[in-house]
Amino acid sequence: MTQNFYRHMINNCMSNLKYEKYLKNSNSKEFIIVITYLPLRRRYTIQFLLLTRKIINKLMISPVISFGLYANFTRSYFVTVSVWESKDSMHDFVNTLPHSTAMKNFDKWKSNEGKFIQYQSISLTIDWKKVQQELKIDI
Repeated sequence: MTQNFYRHMINNCMSNLKYEKYLKNSNSKEFIIVITYLPLRRRYTIQFLLLTRKIINKLMISPVISFGLYANFTRSYFVTVSVWESKDSMHDFVNTLPHSTAMKNFDKWKSNEGKFIQYQSISLTIDWKKVQQELKIDI
């Protein structure tokens, strides 16, 4: 699964990439949506992509409902979105390896102001228009 994702990234590294994966259905009435915006310093791109692969592998066995990644290689920024049933399950994931390593490196890797946004939603699908509005960037 993630091999196709990385093959696509390598083949299209001068373009944009949008990837999303829905892993579970849920009967919850509300979900926690977490958006991360990382304008990446180019010298950290390989480190970031290698760590992203580990994080995606971990997400595949986590309680996440769905997740998405938008990569703009020409402008060197990345957007991640994840949908969770609860804050507890989200915090458990964020505070364990490999994601905790990404959090530790966030300030070093970002080229300018990165963002974390969290809100509640009744939808378990990723709404890229809403993500774009929240971040005030084009996706």
